[in-house]
Amino acid sequence: MKKFQALLCMLAGMCYAQFGVSLGFGPYHGMTSVEYTMKDEHLSSNVHLMGYDSDYDFMGGIGIAYRFMGLTGPYAFHSSEWIHGEFEGFIIHNVNSKDSYLEESSKEINYWRLVFGFGYQHMFAKHFGAYFELGFQFFAGNGSYYTNFDINKGSLDRDRIVFPGGLGVVAEF
Repeated sequence: MKKFQALLCMLAGMCYAQFGVSLGFGPYHGMTSVEYTMKDEHLSSNVHLMGYDSDYDFMGGIGIAYRFMGLTGPYAFHSSEWIHGEFEGFIIHNVNSKDSYLEESSKEINYWRLVFGFGYQHMFAKHFGAYFELGFQFFAGNGSYYTNFDINKGSLDRDRIVFPGGLGVVAEF
């Protein structure tokens, strides 16, 4: 009987929920995402792809957002992404010498990107809108925390602090 009651509660909760699809770029929505909004349009969760780069096998994750005023208005979000792949490159030894040589290098990438931030979404029609978001990011990898990820070198550092921003369009169903 308890399982039946739990199932009824879940189905009743879905009556007040809706799905959304977004396209653009941003720290919460990613390059593309599928979002599930519930609790009278105040709580959202999504699965998204962060971007695409041929050096990486997977760049994606999940996010959660609290929408203060529903679908149109400001929201606070947290996004967590996994970056995985094998980065291949070259190292030049003895630069500017007649004994210089080129060595091929390869390293496996497994980093977590964590982003906390705020955004604003405006629904122009019942099912179509646009968003803007800005966050603070840091990365976990190699046994420590970092503030910057150089996608071209596949390396983490603390040289820069980056505030990722984004904008895009969203369709809610």
